[in-house]
Amino acid sequence: MQLKDLSLVTSSLSRAVLGIDRERVERMEARLKEDILRESERYEGDIMVIHETEDGEIFDAWEHVSFDVVQTPLEVFRSLEADGFPIKYARVPITDGKAPKSSDFDTLALNISSASKDTAFVFNCQMGRGRTTTGTVIACLLKLRIDYGRPIRILLDDVPCGELDNGTSSGDESGHYAESISSVAKGRARVDSSHAFGINDILLLWKITRFFENGVECREALDAVIDRCSALQNIRQAVLQYRKLFNQQHVEPRERRVALNRGAEYLERYFRLIAFAAYLGSEAFDGFCGQGEYKITFKSWLHQRPEVQAMKCYLLHQFDVTVFCFGFQEELRAPQESQHGDAVMEAIVKKRNGSVLGKGSILKMYFFPGQRTSSHIQIHGAPHVYKVDGYPVYCMATPTIAGAKEMLAYLGARPTSEGNGPQKVILTDLREEAVVYINGTPFVLRELNKPVDTLKHVGITGSVVEHMEARLKEDIISEIRKCGGRMLLHREEYNPASNQASVVGYWENIFVEDVKTPTEVYAALRDDGYDITYRRIPLTREREALASDVDAIQYCMDNSAGSYLFVSHTGFGGVAYAMAIICIRLQSEGKLASHDAPAQAGNRHASSSIAQNFSSEDSYLEAREKGDYRDILSLTRVLVHGPESKSDVDNVIERCAGAGHLRDDILFYSKELEKFEGNDDDHEAYIMDMGIKALRRYFLLIMFRSYLYCTSAIEMKFTTWMVGRPELGHLCNNLRIDK
Repeated sequence: MQLKDLSLVTSSLSRAVLGIDRERVERMEARLKEDILRESERYEGDIMVIHETEDGEIFDAWEHVSFDVVQTPLEVFRSLEADGFPIKYARVPITDGKAPKSSDFDTLALNISSASKDTAFVFNCQMGRGRTTTGTVIACLLKLRIDYGRPIRILLDDVPCGELDNGTSSGDESGHYAESISSVAKGRARVDSSHAFGINDILLLWKITRFFENGVECREALDAVIDRCSALQNIRQAVLQYRKLFNQQHVEPRERRVALNRGAEYLERYFRLIAFAAYLGSEAFDGFCGQGEYKITFKSWLHQRPEVQAMKCYLLHQFDVTVFCFGFQEELRAPQESQHGDAVMEAIVKKRNGSVLGKGSILKMYFFPGQRTSSHIQIHGAPHVYKVDGYPVYCMATPTIAGAKEMLAYLGARPTSEGNGPQKVILTDLREEAVVYINGTPFVLRELNKPVDTLKHVGITGSVVEHMEARLKEDIISEIRKCGGRMLLHREEYNPASNQASVVGYWENIFVEDVKTPTEVYAALRDDGYDITYRRIPLTREREALASDVDAIQYCMDNSAGSYLFVSHTGFGGVAYAMAIICIRLQSEGKLASHDAPAQAGNRHASSSIAQNFSSEDSYLEAREKGDYRDILSLTRVLVHGPESKSDVDNVIERCAGAGHLRDDILFYSKELEKFEGNDDDHEAYIMDMGIKALRRYFLLIMFRSYLYCTSAIEMKFTTWMVGRPELGHLCNNLRIDK
């Protein structure tokens, strides 16, 4: 028997107790048993129960019960154990339709790793379908890892018949591992290619697969296990089935919304399984199965990788989940695919199997038609360069190696022929994408089917993205050697006839030594005599602004530096935020030009004095142009030197406008939200999210300036200062742009 709500007798109550642990659910069951026995006493040993027929009809009936026949699951299995059955019962509560928590994975891992080798494992949930299938997949991965070590691979006789590419029967006996699961993947790829949309079209899955060093091989093993455990449900196919239902326009909006949510839930489940497979494929699990010293739980392992959590947050809370999972329109795909040249090129791309440069990946030249260019500082090989008026702070779009040299020479980072010493340049790279230089030109990772969509890893740290770039370089070198010293690359080209840009493939001869990561490029420039300090601090508009990011940027300051140079994808947008942080720090130390607004800012609205109320003629629009949102006004009232801090920040924002105007960003999303009409809740949520992120950056800048009024960066970090002011954290975490 199962507890139900009278008004929802066909629905599970598991979501009402979301996140409940084993002890609590077993206590609930014990109390439920007591309730049943009390009610049976009231009705002379009978109790009302609800039955459901095979046709789905619901009817109630009286059933006679006694103390002996009412048992909780724990009591049932304890009695079986007492009767001599060699069983061990474990309860791992997982909410229906939700992915297991990291602690749930650890509980299952501990139970399975501590069992004897010949132990059989049985899983069950309400229907024996969704959560049960997930449990069997986890158990199979664990058994493969425990019994056969790293890397996780499937025995030939474990692969279902018909999935092997070489025609081998699944009944063939083999005492060796299959060379790779790639044959399984190839067979599956042929099946998927007949569909307009496949699991590999979901961008988020490519991101997490490439994020892990062993991601490709572990995901291939996971997919083979999922197929093996798919008698009742295939987790990958569930995502696609809900996506298909969502895209059926005749379906009721409520049903489409349910399909969207359920598809996202299954996508999260698959996402977690990929991460777990990568964990098992690492040395972190060695200690649990006697294969090494490291003994790190999955929960701790994930905690050490905040980038994975950031990807998951995007999956659960951001508009991007519908873009990644459901927003890809089938009718748009065919013409896009046809732009990539002949079948040979496409076949090469689909055969790629590197840890970062994987199947379906391309390397696209960073430069593209219509890219923003500089109006004042002209540097060949650096499309957009901008200097903040009155500050030694610059930004540039991703340059060629020659462009980087010319820019650094412009800043005086190399001794001149006149004998002048070099001026130190602090160079901060803000890109979240994996970048590599080939023959002096920057290339970025893209997908063949989405060649102009960025593959930013929101929340990734500098060390992790640099490690990805090193692995990408290894993949490229491996392919160059296989292809006889050349490689298939891609670039965007503009067609005047059609007035459109397209991505085309081309072959280029490459020497191994001409493949470099950004870290290697700037290290070589430093060895050549350029006085630079290079740092990688990923920071983009899509990233949630944090106090720790402000500290990371502000502590790039060096009293011996002559200038500060920031590198981003286009040299415009999120880079202005990082530039503003350095400018505010320089301003606080008196290393700045006049406080007057710069001439090139034009006739912008100066910030109002917060101490004064608006005059009647000030319009709502004018107030927003000045940045006088309600939350900002609340902040300036709470802060020490609040009005002065906002005024200083507004002045810096005007000076940085050539690299992106923060208040204009907030105003843009605020206006978009006001004029939004329709039922597309996800797009509305996206506008709201991006607007709040922009407002949060503005909010943090004002707090940062107040912090510098109150103390110095030498005495205290900004993050520490924020911790001591929880009221500011509360304001910062509850911002709104629709008021």
